[in-house]
Amino acid sequence: MKKNLCYAVLLALLALAPVLVSGSYFVSLLILVLVYVILATGLNLVSGYCGQFSFAQGAFFGIGAYTAGIMARDLHTGFWVHLPAGIIVTGLCGLLLGIPALRLKGHFLAIVTIAFQTIVYLGMVQWASFTGGQNGLAVPPVGKVALFGHTFFTIESLNSNYWLILLATVILVFIAARLVGSRLGREWVAVRDDEVLASAVGLNTTRAKLTAFVASAAFAGAAGVLMAHYMGNITPDDYTIWISCTVVAMMIVGGRGTFVGPILGVVLLSLLPEMLGDFARYRMLFFGILLVLAMALLPEGIAGRMGKRREAKEAQA
Repeated sequence: MKKNLCYAVLLALLALAPVLVSGSYFVSLLILVLVYVILATGLNLVSGYCGQFSFAQGAFFGIGAYTAGIMARDLHTGFWVHLPAGIIVTGLCGLLLGIPALRLKGHFLAIVTIAFQTIVYLGMVQWASFTGGQNGLAVPPVGKVALFGHTFFTIESLNSNYWLILLATVILVFIAARLVGSRLGREWVAVRDDEVLASAVGLNTTRAKLTAFVASAAFAGAAGVLMAHYMGNITPDDYTIWISCTVVAMMIVGGRGTFVGPILGVVLLSLLPEMLGDFARYRMLFFGILLVLAMALLPEGIAGRMGKRREAKEAQA
């Protein structure tokens, strides 16, 4: 009950943030945090709970964004078509990437996902006739929200985009929680802990791993569509391997395989450049150092360490 009350208060503060705090920079930073929460939560499903390490989240992020951009350019469709289309397209790509996971594990799988990330980025750059190359693509704002010809409101301003992305983040995090708590989520954990034993007791490990990749990719695709419509313009440099590395660092530092861990990691590493001041340009160096320290000193992440301390206190009591 206390936990639910804390969540409700936090959600209310987030919803009121644009009203309580003046200045567009703070709202823009919150939007970036929310998008990374979606990316890290999705990655946590496949890497944290299913144990299949992936460096492809940035690629799926870009595929979702480019799905929106290409459809807007060629089909003149809008956000409400792009969002499900981006989720479906990235989900299918996640399924294709998940097939090698049936044979590969550990760093071999990580190398395959890095190769996939590189291929997607090069495709965005080189296939200029389709993707726009380095010039990128223009993506229209979400625009009017209407039903049966009646317009309820228009999403064009910074604040309205923030509330839309906040709503999407809450829904996707809720879906992730339901997946983790379901039978499928328990199958993911079983595969992560001991795939041979999970297979021996009759679990369909093939289905578990493939669904984890599909879910992770779909989350990134949704984030890509949301960010593309918010930014208004997308280029290949927005979806490089560094995006994937940043999301991985956020998940590990926060605590993979825990529900709140990736969210804590996102908040910490998103605010780190703000705390660095003039040294913000070296943020990837600081991310790397922080990741190494986390792996050495806090392998279970911040949330994992907090959980162990709480369990130890309960055992002593």
